[in-house]
Amino acid sequence: MKSILRILLIPALVIIGLGAFYFLFAFLGMIIPVGPEKESFPKEVEIFVHTNGLHADFVLPTTHSAHDWKEVLDGKHFGDFETPYLSIGWGEKNFYLNTPTMSDLTAPTLVKALFIPSTSAMHVDYMYGKPRVGDNASSILVSEQMYLELVDYILETFELKEGKAILIDHKGYHDYDQFYRAKGKYHALWTCNNWTNRGLKKIGLRNSLWTPMDWGVFYYLE
Repeated sequence: MKSILRILLIPALVIIGLGAFYFLFAFLGMIIPVGPEKESFPKEVEIFVHTNGLHADFVLPTTHSAHDWKEVLDGKHFGDFETPYLSIGWGEKNFYLNTPTMSDLTAPTLVKALFIPSTSAMHVDYMYGKPRVGDNASSILVSEQMYLELVDYILETFELKEGKAILIDHKGYHDYDQFYRAKGKYHALWTCNNWTNRGLKKIGLRNSLWTPMDWGVFYYLE
């Protein structure tokens, strides 16, 4: 009996140890800033970073003089009624499609997402208005050039065919969201929040060095 318990205990301790190191490095990566401490650019376009408690996504104007997302996305509601903002995120395809809420999360889905480099997807919510700034969303004013750079970063992640994003055959969580094919592999070192974090740094905004968690994305936005 003792030998059986010892056999079971060793992998459990290994998993706990790996988890502890992962969160330690996530914390260290979060508190190390990258980017200018002071902002010095025109404030021309309002964008948002929003979280559902797990995924930190970008929220962008659907149509702007700098870029019109209607030229890229096959929006469910385009032409029916106003959807002035889009929430755009990148993540693990299986996790996205099969985990609409945390109560739907299963151990195999979590293990695959974290430890096996997996196919990714883009998730787009068509929003009826601005997100409410607070615990779950931060507003950021950027220059038009920075916005275009962010658009390019996001477009580079979509799989495109003749300039249009490729829909995934999935009904979505609601009647106002869709999934699209994406580039890149998802794993523990490159998560949905790493993707958002990298986008912010790419356009010159101060953010964490490395953060697989959504709270790290918001650490320098508050």
